Amino acid sequence: MLVFANPAFLWALTAAAIPLMLHMFQRRRTVVTPFPTLRFLKAAQKRSSSRVRFENFLLWLLRTLLLLMIGFAFALPVLRSTTGGSWLSRTRRDVAIVIDASYSMNYELDRGKIFAICKDAAVSIVNGLFAGDRVCVYVAADTPIPVIEKPTTEHATVVQAIQALACQHGSSKLDEAVALALHTLEQQDGRREREVYILTDGQALAWQGFRDAPPEAAARGDDRARITREQRDKVSFFALLAGALQPDNACPTDVKVSPALMLAGQTARLNVRVGRTGAAKHVTVAVDIAGQERGRRSISTDADTEATVDFVLSGLEPGTHVATVTTPQDALPEDDTFQFLIRVRKQLPVLIAGPQDATRYLKAALAPGAADESVKQAEAAEIAQIDLRDYQALFLCDAFPLDGQTVLRVEEYAKNGGVVVVFPGYRAEAGAYTELKILPAFPASTVDIPVELAARPLKRIPNQEGQVVTFSLPLPPGTVPTVALKRVMTLGELQEGSAVLVTAGDDQPFMAGRAVGRGRVFLFTVGANRDWSTFPLTAFFLPVVHQLIRQGAGASVQPPHLTLGAHLPVNEAVPNYRDDDAISMPSGLPLAIKDNGNRTFFIDTLPEPGIYTRAKAGAAEPEPVLAVNTDRFESRLTPAGSDELAEWTGFKKWLTASDPEELLRLIDEHRNGRSLAEIFLWLALLFALLEWWIANRALRAQTGATEKMKVDLAGKVVTS
Repeated sequence: MLVFANPAFLWALTAAAIPLMLHMFQRRRTVVTPFPTLRFLKAAQKRSSSRVRFENFLLWLLRTLLLLMIGFAFALPVLRSTTGGSWLSRTRRDVAIVIDASYSMNYELDRGKIFAICKDAAVSIVNGLFAGDRVCVYVAADTPIPVIEKPTTEHATVVQAIQALACQHGSSKLDEAVALALHTLEQQDGRREREVYILTDGQALAWQGFRDAPPEAAARGDDRARITREQRDKVSFFALLAGALQPDNACPTDVKVSPALMLAGQTARLNVRVGRTGAAKHVTVAVDIAGQERGRRSISTDADTEATVDFVLSGLEPGTHVATVTTPQDALPEDDTFQFLIRVRKQLPVLIAGPQDATRYLKAALAPGAADESVKQAEAAEIAQIDLRDYQALFLCDAFPLDGQTVLRVEEYAKNGGVVVVFPGYRAEAGAYTELKILPAFPASTVDIPVELAARPLKRIPNQEGQVVTFSLPLPPGTVPTVALKRVMTLGELQEGSAVLVTAGDDQPFMAGRAVGRGRVFLFTVGANRDWSTFPLTAFFLPVVHQLIRQGAGASVQPPHLTLGAHLPVNEAVPNYRDDDAISMPSGLPLAIKDNGNRTFFIDTLPEPGIYTRAKAGAAEPEPVLAVNTDRFESRLTPAGSDELAEWTGFKKWLTASDPEELLRLIDEHRNGRSLAEIFLWLALLFALLEWWIANRALRAQTGATEKMKVDLAGKVVTS
């Protein structure tokens, strides 16, 4: 489309009428008077009049075109590909700038970090707008962030907002940010040209949403997340792909620690995965625990793939250790470090609640030495005053009935990952056990076993498919544990998530288990002393009890690390969390924790990478409880080409640049079009030269009619 940058000069085109007026004024009316002696000129006049008229017409035409070319040149004509606006004025625009803020944008190039380059380009785009143009700014992160939500003409405010932007810790989804920006532009009034500028590093991962979603699909059913076919065809899209053409990056992507539950003196195996973008290369991996290097190895990584390396860790003292895996610093230092926690326990602390006569066999089995501090015995009434978080397992031996406060504490303890083992006794009837809702099954009655039926073999029930709580105790070949029953408790219907794990004989449940939250609850149908059976006296009593403690401990071990942005229950991440705990983020700010009701606490999101700490009520020092890392998918820096992006996005008006200078040139051509002023000036010069040559040729001295007349010998005037 042809438009004029200075349309006021079009009025100068009226000057093109001046040559016509001068030409008309020269054609004056003359009075013809016959003169006999000039009759010989008529023949010459007839032969030259047609040529003179043609030369005059040609001079008039050239002079008219000359003035037209000069007028058009000063009106600054440009050819534009857009159709909006008036052909006599500049077009008003609504502009949306989408800036990729994933941590891969911190990749260092020779001219600086990619994110800084894109911010400078965004500022240049805003400064290139005219007073009436409106602009909005969105940041592409895991979820779009509106920086300037509604298009505004306050360009200085927009520039300040762009300059204050910082990279996010996570990934980015360009499709969602672009869709939200387009939705905002659609809501604006007025007939304006719409332009969207996407400033990114060219990483293919950020465009994944365009590639995976059909062009007309509505993400999550939200109109704001949908890019229509009309928008893809009519809106002009510009992309700055400022990243490296061949990025080079290596980083630790994941670690696994085994065994998951470590005791003092155990040796741990650490498996580290290292990701690679770029050509094959040797990478050095180092492991640091509590500020001391514990291992360093060099591995060979293939191009654009992952490799693994193992370390052996020994001599770890009891406690929670902050560990770090590092690779050599490269152009993207944000992912060169991976943090995790190693939890080492001196012992598995156990709390036994109940009267002395009901607990002495259990305590003797778990703590044969009087100085063993890992086992504590208390009365059932004292449970409400004890911090259960300090214990791996809670044994309730003839502890019922329990008051309401104690029941709530025990249930909360189990849901948060604790192990609760219940042995019945004489102090309460079967109905008293129904107060504890987390039992695998509610006791129905108590039955005395005749002496002739007392001897029963213990049988482990095979685990069923989909069974949550399981039990396995390896036994020597050919051995069958046998107990003599005196009194047993019968069970009612099993609760959800429960299973009978061991039977005494074929039909008598001996032990049942249930998964409750992240914890485990086990119920025996005999007491913990020899008044109910000979079980405490058998060689299998101690192995069974220790197996229960270890199984529960393994189920309640928190993961060594979590991913940034995770949403999860607190008890899956923080050991034995209580609502009076204060959890702080690496920056020192408190972590937001929500109560979804029924004392079910959730971490809404983990917003920062690093080590999170917990301060218990009354504790002197906070303890590390969470290690959070960025999602290392963002470290895959494989770039996407312009043709690939055009295919994935389906944008009809699609222009890409690899540096800000090229982007600004494309913007200038798009906004201002291709200037034709220079072409018109060259044409004016050409017409001026033609006019000068033809005019001079017409005025050049030629043999006129008088020069062609002569007198012959007879005295007559004749023409040659």
